[in-house]
Amino acid sequence: MDLDLKGRGVIVTGGSRGIGRAIADVLAAEGANVALAARDPDRLRQAAREIEAAHGVRAVPISYDIRDGASVDRMTAEAADALGRVDALINNGAPSGGAGTSATGLTDEYVLENLNAKTVGYLRCVRAVLPLMRKQGYGRIVNVAGMAARHAGAIPGGMRNAAVAVMAKAVSLGEGRRGIAVTTIHPGGTHTGRADILRWQGAGPRRVAARDVAYVAAFLASPRAAPLTGETLSVSAGGRV
Repeated sequence: MDLDLKGRGVIVTGGSRGIGRAIADVLAAEGANVALAARDPDRLRQAAREIEAAHGVRAVPISYDIRDGASVDRMTAEAADALGRVDALINNGAPSGGAGTSATGLTDEYVLENLNAKTVGYLRCVRAVLPLMRKQGYGRIVNVAGMAARHAGAIPGGMRNAAVAVMAKAVSLGEGRRGIAVTTIHPGGTHTGRADILRWQGAGPRRVAARDVAYVAAFLASPRAAPLTGETLSVSAGGRV
């Protein structure tokens, strides 16, 4: 199926590695030009070079800090200038965190730091791209928020990821009739990091790979996903049926 992404411009935050990098690769394979946004400039440049060499599209590395509004605005402006347009935003990049299962062991500062890094950070990115999308009467915003949003566990992790999904639903209400669709993906444990050492017990035949999440994200970032907005999808291979 042609996703009609050829020549479109997409910002992928957290695009230098992991799920974000996989999403950028799939988008580029579909012909989209991508802006990769993250904190490590060296890793960003390497990822951009590899994507351009593999897919023959434009891949722009942009270093930024999602916790800083001015940095987010600058990143978005640079991406729009380099790509010529911003048709989609993949909200995927946020500093890791969210640990802590004891309410009495958590400080206000730690919880607020987690919310600022992810929930408010994602909102900063949404605010930055909305004027561009409104002007062109089209846009896709895909938020990647951890499965902690759906299941009991770490308190800050659950709070910040669940809040992302609620934010996305609220934004979809205000922007849907402008041609802007907003969705959220909850990926299960993927073949990255700590999940590799955990015994797989899901309904599916294997643990989710980053590329599995990327295929779903690419579809949601495309014109083909027009009927889907305000929706939250679990991509977990039946990890918690």
